[in-house]
This record gives sequence, C-alpha cells and structure tokens, in this order.
Amino acid sequence: MVVFILSFILLLSKVVRVSMYSLLAVVLLLLSAKSQAFGRTGHIMICQMSYQLVQPATRQQLDQLLKATPYPSFGPACVWPDEVRSEEQFAWTKPHHYINLQRGETEVTRDHCPEVGCVVSAIEDMQLRLKQNKQDWQALLFLSHYISDLHQPLHVSFADDLGGNRTAVYFFGEPSNLHGLWDSNLLTKLGYDEPARQQQLFASLSLAQQQQWQASGLMDWTNESARITVGLYQEYRPGMLINDNYVAKHQAVLEQRLLQAAVRLAATLDKLFAE
Repeated sequence: MVVFILSFILLLSKVVRVSMYSLLAVVLLLLSAKSQAFGRTGHIMICQMSYQLVQPATRQQLDQLLKATPYPSFGPACVWPDEVRSEEQFAWTKPHHYINLQRGETEVTRDHCPEVGCVVSAIEDMQLRLKQNKQDWQALLFLSHYISDLHQPLHVSFADDLGGNRTAVYFFGEPSNLHGLWDSNLLTKLGYDEPARQQQLFASLSLAQQQQWQASGLMDWTNESARITVGLYQEYRPGMLINDNYVAKHQAVLEQRLLQAAVRLAATLDKLFAE
C-alpha cells in the first residue's frame, strides 16, 4: 500500500507540477487521520495501570460504572472517546483532545483554549460532570482519555501542522509523522503491544515517583508536554530518518509520560470518588 501511494505521488507531481514534498505531506496527513493519542495501546496501558493504582473503593466504583458500557475492563473502555468522536452526536468533542500554542511560544496558559474548548477545559468539565453525577460513565471515560491525551506531547503542539501530523518522517524506512511516531510507532518498536512488557513498565514505578507526580497540577502537566514538544521540533528535519538512536534517546521520556498519566489519573479518580 505504501509503495503504491509513493508511486502515485511521483506520478501526480509530474502531471500537475506540484511539489512532491507538498503531496507527501498531504498523504501523510491522510494516513494519520485516524491516529489516536498514544494509540489504542497507550490508552489501554495508562488506564490499566491507573486501575491498579486506585484505592479499592475507587476500583469498585469503576467496576460498577463499566457495567453500563460495552467494554469488559477499564483499559479498553478508555479508547471509547476516540471511537465515537467521528459520530455526529459527539462531534463537539473533537477539539477536546488537544491544545495549541503559537510558534515561538514556550508556555501554555488557559488563554490558549478557544471557545469551543480544548483538552485542558475538557478535563475540568468532565471532572465537574463526574463530581455532580458519580454514575456518569461517559464523563469517566472522557476524563480518563483526555488525561492520557494531555501526556502525549504532540497533543500540546502547533495548529499549523495539526499537532505533528504534517511533519513527515521515515520510521525505519516507512512513511510516518511526528504525531504518529509518538502515538504508536515508538510504543510498538519498544514492544509495548505485549502485556508482559506493559507490566514490566508498571513494576518499575516507585512510591517516590508517585508522590512527586501527584504534587503537580493540570497546567503543570500541560507545560511538561509543551516543553517536550518544543524540543522535538528543534531536532526535527523534514523527512528525517527515525532509527534506533532516536528510539533510545526518547524511550525514557515516552515511558515517563505513560507512568505520569497513570499516576495522575488514579489520583484524580480517587479524589473524585472520595468526595
């Protein structure tokens, strides 16, 4: 499929005299249109780890709420907001998976959130919904999903390239982009499609890390992602080759974001269900 697409790009660029790089960017955007923050694997990992971290009483509440959903467990259920956002009744949630800053900016504030909302306002809104109605399973899944989204660095990014969807890279020879790279490519390369590998990461989590990461707030989490994103763009070059060196360089950051999201989601849920 990829070979066919690249051949088509070359032919089309000759026929319509359009830059091959421009066409490649469009095709990469189309290929990544269904990309999800941290991908399905990342969302499931974060929520499964969070489920193990919450207090027993919170876990009972989650189990009860999950009975109203079509999902057997909390991990897969956290992918639901990506599965329904293309449906007309949930179209209003599309802007709630990310927040944008301008090129040259290094700090995100609530002023960056437009009237239609963003991931920051959506997290706050869903916390309020769940606080007002502890049986609101949709608010639970939106909240859990959005906290995961916020910790995927490219969801705190730049609007002019759709959060890294227009930044062409080659992942071990295959076309991709920065967004897809951090959504799923790196996770797959590191073996996180395997449950044993996922559990290995969870087992590395220390009590000191949990205490440290729980001590920060929503805008701190947002700007952690912003700083990572700015750094990724500083080293980005159009069409750059992603190899083992890149994976090794960024592995620790990726794994830390997964763990931080799980810890902070668990703490958020414990607080909400204890009120």
